Amino acid sequence: MKKQIILTLTSIILLVLLISSVNADFWACFKKGDKINFCNPDTPDRTSPSNGYMVCIKEYNETRQCYNQGSPGKCNQAGGCLNVGGNSSIDSEPPVFALNNPLQNGIYNSKSILLDFDLDEKADVYYYDNINGRGRWTRVCSDCSPGSPAYSKNRRFNEGINNLTFKAMDVIGNEMLLNLSFTIDSKKPRIHKTEPRSEYASGLFEIQYSEENLKEIRIFYGNNETGFRNSSLNNCSSGERKWCPIDVNLKDYDGERIEYYFIVKDIARNEKKSQIRQNLIVDTTFPVLNNPGSFWSYTAGERYVYFVFNITEKNLDKITYIDNSADNPRWKTLCSRLKDGICEAKKSFSKGSHNVDIQITDKAGNSIAKNIEFEVDY
Repeated sequence: MKKQIILTLTSIILLVLLISSVNADFWACFKKGDKINFCNPDTPDRTSPSNGYMVCIKEYNETRQCYNQGSPGKCNQAGGCLNVGGNSSIDSEPPVFALNNPLQNGIYNSKSILLDFDLDEKADVYYYDNINGRGRWTRVCSDCSPGSPAYSKNRRFNEGINNLTFKAMDVIGNEMLLNLSFTIDSKKPRIHKTEPRSEYASGLFEIQYSEENLKEIRIFYGNNETGFRNSSLNNCSSGERKWCPIDVNLKDYDGERIEYYFIVKDIARNEKKSQIRQNLIVDTTFPVLNNPGSFWSYTAGERYVYFVFNITEKNLDKITYIDNSADNPRWKTLCSRLKDGICEAKKSFSKGSHNVDIQITDKAGNSIAKNIEFEVDY
């Protein structure tokens, strides 16, 4: 009994010392079941119904062991809470706030994301948008109950990069802050064009697309006879209406018909498949010029240059030339078909020196080039 009295006196002395160190009008925090005695006989005594039950106190009467109530406005200015019902200490610890989702640097393909967090005590929770917040905190919940989870609901966030600061504030006003960044990409990639669009393929393919967060572009091609294959495109960049090419080895398919399509994927696992282009004739053989040194001739005193092409090519598209010495150089057509493997043409040139490029191209895009120089002296 003597030992218990000594402990009680020690607790009272400690309590008085703590209260005397606090400005007048302070929040007193009681634990569930603590008895609260008021000095004013017109104010009924009460029992604390829950942990963290707060009462605004002006002073503690040591002689009568009772509390004189204070002004809540002044208590709000004082801040903090004196746990007078138990360990006689000031509650200065913020809530423990554990954010389970979204994840730091996470990537999501929907604007509606699960917001899930744990709390160790009752608290108000908010978040602030550091990019588009405009000075306003968004409330998640008031008096969120402690638990695991304390909150678990879907909320909508902005497309693109989100940079948020979460705030959890307990009933005393202690708060903790947590920064979080994540990315939302809810839009599928767009495909504008694919090449080739004609009925021939040489192995050179190309795609035009729009995607701000590109991860991969892959081409799928082949047929039932030789088989289907796929290949990833390299060095494709994110952005609007971007072109990206790939040169695929189609020698195994030469002379056969194939189909192809592209799949574009972004970092959030959204993907888009292009239209399947079918029945393309594969031609990987380049045109052959059988008279490479004598396909052109010029007679002194004339204005015409004569061309005679002896070509091996079953899918000729055209033979074109450009006079690099002209005032306004542009490509012109010499032949668009062969007769028994021969193309004949004559073209007039102005007097003087000429540097001319010749291009022989088949329908699959395979081509060979020649350069000639001559002098017209008429």
